[in-house]
Amino acid sequence: MIFFAIVGILTAWETPTAELIADGPDNGIVYPFERSIHPFFELRDPENATPLLRGSVMATKKEVIIGYFGPSGIDDLGTASLWWAAQRSLTDAARELRDRLPPCRLVPLVKGSPWSDGASALAQLIFQENVAGVIGGTDGETTHLAETIVAKAHLPLLSPVATDKTTNLAGVPWIFALAPGDHLIAPILARRIVAGRPQRVAVLLGSDHDSQWFWRELNKWLLHFGCPVNSVILVPHEEQAVKEAVGESLGKSPDWLVVSAPQSLLVAIVREIRCRNSNVHILCDARGSRVNVVKSLGQQAEGIICPCLIPNDSQTSHDFVEAFRKEFGVEPDYAVLLTYDAVRMLVDAIARSVQGEHDNIDRVDIYKHLIALSPYRGIFGTIEWDKVNANKCRVVPGIIRSGKLIPESQMPQ
Repeated sequence: MIFFAIVGILTAWETPTAELIADGPDNGIVYPFERSIHPFFELRDPENATPLLRGSVMATKKEVIIGYFGPSGIDDLGTASLWWAAQRSLTDAARELRDRLPPCRLVPLVKGSPWSDGASALAQLIFQENVAGVIGGTDGETTHLAETIVAKAHLPLLSPVATDKTTNLAGVPWIFALAPGDHLIAPILARRIVAGRPQRVAVLLGSDHDSQWFWRELNKWLLHFGCPVNSVILVPHEEQAVKEAVGESLGKSPDWLVVSAPQSLLVAIVREIRCRNSNVHILCDARGSRVNVVKSLGQQAEGIICPCLIPNDSQTSHDFVEAFRKEFGVEPDYAVLLTYDAVRMLVDAIARSVQGEHDNIDRVDIYKHLIALSPYRGIFGTIEWDKVNANKCRVVPGIIRSGKLIPESQMPQ
């Protein structure tokens, strides 16, 4: 057994890595033990995955149900804005496609905990209601949860929010990731930090899945560029713990402070930093530009550096922005736009799949049409799949000014 373990390790070590992070910048940087993941990318090639797609359950044309793996009608701005975008997208699609589209219904699946009622509701929806596809989840953890269920049912899942690249590393061809992954975001942010000639870099980190994976990617690139990190502190959610962690971190006199945490914790950390009147540069992951974070922080968000995920070719309509601003009082963020596009892409694929005389829709047809839609021009901009059905759009550093994330390249010198 020891012999076979050694052979497996050596085989993984020698696995080619050039295509491991598909279309990633500079061919990506890969930890040695990640090289064993390479075969999954080959399995994820649609041609190789074809046998997995056969014999899929059929969805009726009388009423097409779309699962939404997230809550509805919740007071939290971050999740409420996503549900609003999903509903708006379905309404717009029904109006524009008219006779080409059967009646569609969007069903929210999470009322309390996604790990309890959300998972069971999705399973019930799949096996009792013949759902045609799922949108969600609202973060990396819930997306992985939904992924485990749809993988067994052979059902398309469009993930508009999660930036965790491992969503597309499980050898499951049914997963489509619309948000640019951390492997595309991290090198851009690392270069931005290095360009500021930092003397001391400190990190305040949540213990959640998304924060840990983002930091793992960013740390690789900081090391690659020769930028050592002076301290990394895990921050609990308790108010006193936040104060102590921020105080300890600022006590080391950093000129750059990286914050990666769930939105509520991120807000608490940034507030504490600002209250101490620190001149430190604050850099956050993509969640730092979410609508609830920007609105909660107000003026305290000014100057925060985040990845700007919305591409230059974004075609967000004035009516959409005005309707969103009227509803929530802020500009729509990347997650809102991608949620809108995720629903619209799935509906477009459904509309293409219902053409014909059959009374049923094959989920395989929906999957194939989703593949064929790339490159897709949505309100987010161009969405183009890489080899593992993940969006490979370009990311640039941005900075929050007057409640809006602006690409730094557009800032006046």
